[in-house]
Amino acid sequence: MSSVLSNTASEDRRARVVQAAIQAFSRHGYRRCTMGDVAAAAGMSRPALYLMFCGKEELFRAVAETLLADAAIAAELAWPEGIALATGLAAAILAKDLPIQRLCAASPHADEILAVAASLTADLHEASAARFIALLTRRLGDAGLARMITNAATGLKHAGLSEADYVADVHRLASLVGEK
Repeated sequence: MSSVLSNTASEDRRARVVQAAIQAFSRHGYRRCTMGDVAAAAGMSRPALYLMFCGKEELFRAVAETLLADAAIAAELAWPEGIALATGLAAAILAKDLPIQRLCAASPHADEILAVAASLTADLHEASAARFIALLTRRLGDAGLARMITNAATGLKHAGLSEADYVADVHRLASLVGEK
């Protein structure tokens, strides 16, 4: 029983550190953010943080893993079986991408963070895309169409649109696919 409680406390502490890291990276950017910034935001000492993560790269990967896992779960929950194609597709894309897009829009360091993410977490993004393609394939029954939609959604996400235009374009994409 105590190991279960210990695991839960450890998981809670890790989640608190990841949330603090999200805020610190957003505020300072990747290059200027220090482990001390994250430790302070998490309410712990730097040595305690280093016991959890060996360095900033490992911590950044943990942030990406958390954000991408949350995005995948949100996408799956947003499109349960039986929901109309256009409605479910738009909901899944927005549930997956909009929270991360909002984080980027709120940070003056978004371009730097995204560039670092491309080099440090490319494998995680590939796995996330594969998971989304698998979801779309289950709903659509067509892996090629699922891949194309994922690529189109990625293009919209990186187009630099305002949130309102992005959301409208995702709905347009979903409507077009729904007409197939």
